[in-house]
Order: sequence, then C-alpha cells, then structure tokens
Amino acid sequence: MFDKIRILVGFDESPQSKKAVEEAITIARCFSGFIKVVYVCGKGMGGKAETGVIEVKEKLNAADVEYDVSVVIGSNPAKVLLAIAKQENFALIAVGSRGLGNTLSILLGSVSKQIVANAHCNVLVVKN
Repeated sequence: MFDKIRILVGFDESPQSKKAVEEAITIARCFSGFIKVVYVCGKGMGGKAETGVIEVKEKLNAADVEYDVSVVIGSNPAKVLLAIAKQENFALIAVGSRGLGNTLSILLGSVSKQIVANAHCNVLVVKN
C-alpha cells in the first residue's frame, strides 16, 4: 500500500468536483496524504477561479491535511492535469464526472474520459 499518497484533484466549482475534493480528503486522512487541487481556467478567468478556490482552501484547512491549491490558465483541463500528475509523480487523480450531452461528448470527449484513457496512475471519477 501507500505510505503517503499524493492526490491530484481537478476542480471547476461543479458539484462533482467538490465531491472529488471531499473524497480526496477522506483518502488523504487514511494514508497521511498530500492533496493538490488544480483549477484550470481560460484566459481572463483567473479572478473568478481564485474566488472559486476559497471554499476549497477552507475545507482543506478544516480537514487538517497537507495541501496545495493552484489556478492554472489553460484551454485543455485534461491535458494540464495529466501533465501535472506525471511531472509531480501523483499516485491518484480525482475528478468529477460531468456529462456534456451525447453529441458534444462524442466530438470532444469529457475531461474525466480523457484522463482515464491517458493517465499514468490510478484515477477516481466521482459522481454527485
């Protein structure tokens, strides 16, 4: 098993991503883990994202786990999360599942599907 698990969480203020943070906290408590929450947002949305992560920081502080929260500017959240996970050697990526609708999902694929298909580590997809 893991001595100290490193968990990367994709966050976008959706109910599913908030639940992914909660699940990561539960796992981190069990394995004395470290959580990194990453909010990937488009250009010009950094201020909104910074406001969005305030609640997450409060939740992580209250949980008394080691953590880091980052806002990253990018157009492809899956690509950003996969790169961070590999570069920083995370053991688990936690993301929320969210439907885009059949047509759009076929064309683009969801972030969670792209991460599951391409991750070098385990992936937890959290439903609301």
